[in-house]
Amino acid sequence: MKKLMLLAIAVMAVMVGCKNKNQTAPADEKDSVTAVIDSIIEENDTTPMPMFLIGGDAKYMHMLYWTNIEEPQKSDDNAEYFDTWHNSWEIQEMFRRNAAQYTNRILGDKITKIKFVDEVLKDPDGNTPSIGEIHNREDIPALCARFDFVNAKDKNPDDPTWGVVICTDSYLNSRKRLDVKGVDAVGEFPALPADIVKKMEQEYGMKAANSSKLGTIDGRYTHGTIEFKGEFKNAPKDKYDADRKFALALELIIDGDKVYKLEQLGYYDETYGATWNADADGYIPNSIVAAFEGPKGLELCYTHGAPESFCVGMIYLRDEKLVELQYEIFHSMVDEETPIWKSDIAEMKKLFLADDPHSHKYVELTKWAHCFIDYQNDWYWLRDKDEKNGAFFIRDDKGKFKLIDVENQFQSPSRAEKDGVYYLKLGGSPGGPSYQHIIYAYQNGKQLWKLFVLQVYDEISECSLNGKDISVEEGKALFEKVPEGKEITAFFRDIEPKQN
Repeated sequence: MKKLMLLAIAVMAVMVGCKNKNQTAPADEKDSVTAVIDSIIEENDTTPMPMFLIGGDAKYMHMLYWTNIEEPQKSDDNAEYFDTWHNSWEIQEMFRRNAAQYTNRILGDKITKIKFVDEVLKDPDGNTPSIGEIHNREDIPALCARFDFVNAKDKNPDDPTWGVVICTDSYLNSRKRLDVKGVDAVGEFPALPADIVKKMEQEYGMKAANSSKLGTIDGRYTHGTIEFKGEFKNAPKDKYDADRKFALALELIIDGDKVYKLEQLGYYDETYGATWNADADGYIPNSIVAAFEGPKGLELCYTHGAPESFCVGMIYLRDEKLVELQYEIFHSMVDEETPIWKSDIAEMKKLFLADDPHSHKYVELTKWAHCFIDYQNDWYWLRDKDEKNGAFFIRDDKGKFKLIDVENQFQSPSRAEKDGVYYLKLGGSPGGPSYQHIIYAYQNGKQLWKLFVLQVYDEISECSLNGKDISVEEGKALFEKVPEGKEITAFFRDIEPKQN
């Protein structure tokens, strides 16, 4: 989830994302920060700022976009935050204009040559892909730019893929790259020097709950954090919720006896304490992943990982203050289903028609759903509007669909499982005193067998296994091991009708 901070420009921070929402900073501080940010953005076409690779697919690295590519337009509804949103778009557009110049991937102390390949602007259905989300499936497209290594030998599957810095030659040539060393800590990080903690306690009139030394920059600067106890009573008032209480943590850059800080506001509750990120206890620090000495001072590339979110941006030391330029916070998706595109639906309908061209040409499949007969295969269930006819499909690792079987007035579906074996059961009466069963058994993702049983007056009269006739005794022995079926859970979505 997101850092619980401002949507608008807050003290020492800008951009939509990880900061607490709907607070206002003192006018002089906000104007000062805005001026710095505006100055940084103005420089970008001659010396584009660093960007970040986040995720990728089997072939390419991705620079995820965080807003639509169309320039936002000001309206009465968005006037209050328009400048913030437009700045966010402007940074992204700067990157898009200069994408081919980003030829350097920085990972630790190593620079590797990369090249811009293209942009992903449409999904397979021709729509805009998801924006601002990190997917855990490679086949879910996101709005992004794609990069590749100049030399294929530089690709290492063990390299990190989230928050890797990329830079232009112009940026590297105009800056000194600084060495970043994290503290080698097992368990908790070491505390900051006591005099630093005491100084911050006196400045804020609060007691520290904990402090952490996280690393050093160029052997000169120390990066650390302090989390305070209790409520931060001097926080800017939330004009939308006057009763909201805030907690405070500090991101610190220490240079000798000078301490530069960013205030990170969280929510404070008398019962549950302080919260900066949903599903996380305490403040989660930023990670400094690259550092530079620029013409105007220190420039730090940071990432901020938390449960279900990942944030990237820059921290600048300007006029004896730290200024945070947050690019965006990306929502990291979990437990995603494999997407279904129009071409997938068309392929499954084609298989359904081919199964029985005479009867199935009169059946219109109008809805689809993921269903879980077992948990190793990707199962799909298509049905007509009356839910009387349908079909079950599996998609293999290569994306090919296979029709397993159909449902109709003679074959109603159910599901069962026992001892690690999963069953798709189809049963119904073809007429008279007879009742037929078709049962598919799966284990470890593989089909074990397909059993056909015909009962007449509840007595088994015919059996086949994998399409070959077997004795009634053999069929009965296998049939009686199959547990009773239960209704299949599925949430159906409408199939869009064809456009004429």
